[in-house]
Amino acid sequence: MSNGENLQRRLDYYGLETMAPEYGAICDLLEKNVDAALDLFYAKLNARPEISGFFQSREAMSRAHSAQKSHWLHMFGQGLSEKYEKSATRIGHTHARIGLDPQWYIGGYATILEQLILKMLTGGLRGLNPGNRKAARTLASLVKVALLDMDLALSTYFVQAEENVRATVVNKIGDALSRISEGDLTVEIEGLPASYGRLQQDFNTAIGKLRTTLQSVTSGAETITFGAGEVRAASDDLSIRTEQQAAQLEESAAAMSRLTSAITESSKMINSINHSINITHQDALHGGQVVSEAVRAMDGIQSSSDSIAQIIKIIDGIAFQTNLLALNAGVEAARVGELGKGFAVVASEVRALAQRSSEAAEQIKHLINESMSQVENGVRLVNDTGKVLEAIVNQISDIHGSTNEVSRSTEEQSDSLRHLNQAVSEMDKVTQQNAAMVEQTTAASRSMASEAEALSQIVSQFHVEDNKRARSARGRSGSSRPAPARISGNLALSQESDDWSEF
Repeated sequence: MSNGENLQRRLDYYGLETMAPEYGAICDLLEKNVDAALDLFYAKLNARPEISGFFQSREAMSRAHSAQKSHWLHMFGQGLSEKYEKSATRIGHTHARIGLDPQWYIGGYATILEQLILKMLTGGLRGLNPGNRKAARTLASLVKVALLDMDLALSTYFVQAEENVRATVVNKIGDALSRISEGDLTVEIEGLPASYGRLQQDFNTAIGKLRTTLQSVTSGAETITFGAGEVRAASDDLSIRTEQQAAQLEESAAAMSRLTSAITESSKMINSINHSINITHQDALHGGQVVSEAVRAMDGIQSSSDSIAQIIKIIDGIAFQTNLLALNAGVEAARVGELGKGFAVVASEVRALAQRSSEAAEQIKHLINESMSQVENGVRLVNDTGKVLEAIVNQISDIHGSTNEVSRSTEEQSDSLRHLNQAVSEMDKVTQQNAAMVEQTTAASRSMASEAEALSQIVSQFHVEDNKRARSARGRSGSSRPAPARISGNLALSQESDDWSEF
């Protein structure tokens, strides 16, 4: 039914016309007396805190006064048209929005109508007639009592209607919450009154999102359980391998420590050998010097032998000359006869002496030649010995350099092995710590698996999908996390901050 048809139906029921002749007289009466009536009305409102709070300021109350006057003048001045209906409907929406109880609206009409009836029946000279005043008061009382009775009836109706709606809403929500408390999340609320449509929609949306969330939690718990099982198995394998590695690394560390000790001892022995080679090298150098001096002494003996050979040659020449002189002396002695006999004996002795000197010189020459040969052989042997000693000195020098290099290299290797041993020891400690950490991780993964299993058992208590939706829900891919639902709606209308601009 349209708004016009609804208004006409009401007019027919009330026996009113859209525009009646008496509306003009009422409009004139309102123009003269409505301001005073409204002033009295708003004075009464201002005296009641439960009503005055609807106005933010005196300017707001003045705007409401003007709006109410315009509404009434339009109502009787232009008739009960669709424009009037829209204005009246807007006023009703305003009252509902700000939470104004109907009793104040009806009571306000009673106050204003009383003033208008009194003005209409007792205005001017009519006020001098006691019957008019009594009739005005009687009519005003009738109207006020009628409005009071209407107020009580409507209030009871609205309260009962609200109670019925409240009971319906509470029962349906209670049933839904009871099923939720039993773990059934497939519940949905249907059939709430239209005024609670937002509440019904929000509840169903919230329970749907909770159902989706628990389905995700269930799926996540299953995934966590499966993953925790794999992590636990991997942690067990890693723990075993880590323990084996730790044992092998500990053995390697012990072997590395022994190798380091052995190389350190070898380094010490090489240093001792190097020291001995240094002493031998010094002795060889000294022996080379002695051989050089012996070679020089042999050279001196050879030179002396050469000098002796020259002297022997001179002695041999002297012997030869002496022998020749003795021979000549013998010849001359034989020539003189008996007088030269003694001289012949001397010549014979001199010749014999010269012969022996020659023979001795020959023997000495032979001996010196043999000595020269031996000296030359000795010089050659000494030279060969010097060369051998020089080669030995060079070899010992090479060996000394090599042993120095080996000693340096051994010391470097010993230092490197010492550092390596320390690193292996640190690795051993870290591996032991890792082994302990793996054991803790394994324990944590087992605990996580137990917690995930317990979570799955807890979530399994909730029924999150019915038989009709199970197949489609399983085939549905994961959706984004639902936004938190905003609960709206209440059993009472809330007061908003805007002014009560229309009565």
